[in-house]
Amino acid sequence: MLAFWMGYSVNQGGTCAVATAYEIINHRRPRLFISLLAASAAAGLVAVPLVWFAVGSAMLAGTVDVSGTLLVGAVVFGIGATINDACLLGSLGRLGEGELRLVVLPAGLAGGFFAADSTSIGKTRHIHDSILSAPSMSGYVALAAFTATLGLALALVSRGRIGRPPGQWSLGFSVLVVGATGGGLYAIAPAWTYADLVHRSLPLAMSLKNDVAALTVTATIAGAVAAAHRRKRWRPQKVTVSDAATTAIGGFLMGLGAAVIPGGNDGLILAALPALSVGGAVAYVVMLATIMTALAVKRRCLGE
Repeated sequence: MLAFWMGYSVNQGGTCAVATAYEIINHRRPRLFISLLAASAAAGLVAVPLVWFAVGSAMLAGTVDVSGTLLVGAVVFGIGATINDACLLGSLGRLGEGELRLVVLPAGLAGGFFAADSTSIGKTRHIHDSILSAPSMSGYVALAAFTATLGLALALVSRGRIGRPPGQWSLGFSVLVVGATGGGLYAIAPAWTYADLVHRSLPLAMSLKNDVAALTVTATIAGAVAAAHRRKRWRPQKVTVSDAATTAIGGFLMGLGAAVIPGGNDGLILAALPALSVGGAVAYVVMLATIMTALAVKRRCLGE
């Protein structure tokens, strides 16, 4: 159920790092960026209490230190997302609208993960427990900060009267659901994403137990498709060889980067940042800056 509503809300809100960078570069406004901060805060407000009250086997994402490998991984992931024209979250939402070229993305991701595993690139980071893993004064302060951030961010993204097509949620509500469902998923089933499903299915993977990921991936895509139908945006698009090749190349770079940074962009927003991972925060900033730089260069080359 969490995965279904995660996919539904992603399609509703258009939460995507590439779309966020595009909005900043071309429209000079940070509305989507602020909405992603709201999603991170909501994820923290769900995940941390789940861990503190020992709900099931809930756990917070591990934190990583800043390193050269991490920074390079964030840059590579950002370049891949720009080539693909969508990050992992954005790809999910657009697949739900019928952008069928994105069915090739897992093949590209698999190639990137395989390359990283073959060279042990993905095993270079050291993972530490989050300081929020157990109740403490720091934890209570963090929860208060998450609450304040969520309230302020939702107030900012909800300013002004923005018309919405029938069936579409407001941006504030959609990112609230993204954060709540994503925070819950990453706490109780950390390896729930289709990137995890692809990675753990490789010959060099340590585990082939993909039952949970297979179910959550299916439910997430079903949610995205349901949202697209609700908004009357389900329009299957013809896949060309060029589109498929571009998607595969972008996916390869995204997989290579996601093997180094903690979980790709969705893992950064919904797991690393709520766990107060310094390395995760730096990786997200570098990834977003890379996408913005690439879009700015593209815009200049095209004379836009």
